[in-house]
Amino acid sequence: MHDYSIDNHPKEKILFGLAFIAITAAPILNDAVRAGLAAVEALSGIPAPPVTAIPVFGFFIGLYQLFNQKLWKIGWVRKFLLVPDLNGEWVCKGETMLKNGAKADFQWEGKIVVTQSWSKIRVHLQTKKSSSKSVSASIFHDKGVGYRLQYLYESDPTAAALDLNKHDGFAEILFSEDCLSGKGNYFTDQHRQTVGILSVTRS
Repeated sequence: MHDYSIDNHPKEKILFGLAFIAITAAPILNDAVRAGLAAVEALSGIPAPPVTAIPVFGFFIGLYQLFNQKLWKIGWVRKFLLVPDLNGEWVCKGETMLKNGAKADFQWEGKIVVTQSWSKIRVHLQTKKSSSKSVSASIFHDKGVGYRLQYLYESDPTAAALDLNKHDGFAEILFSEDCLSGKGNYFTDQHRQTVGILSVTRS
């Protein structure tokens, strides 16, 4: 997975907020644990085990990982952050429109698997002849329209695809607001020289 950028996203403010929560909550949590153990010791007469204080930095790391992996997926949080949850498998249908500057009419199908956290993403496309993976990405929110994913990718042909070469490309997909479908286009470099369209739906 790699980092991705999000248009108009308050990333610094979120990190500051998580740090503030960690600085405020860690001492309170430590005091609460000590008080709880002292109460148990007083009631049972059994000496409480020594308590190692939770460091603020450690608490921040735990809080960040919780937010990065889980909390950002909550519906109202995503709406506030304007971040779509694209995780999962997508059925992809594409059509090559131009090849080497000439008109083409080649249809293909594949499967896209998106692995996404709040901070990182990976877009993997598998077809019969090749597989590709994203190397950088950006997401933009078009209000009332949907979420626009733009990414650069590297494509590797299978051993049996003698007519394909390893190449790089760029794809742009506009997902609906409910993130159930999307349409877009793609372009490849001088080694492939193709232009095409594609559509995706959740499988």
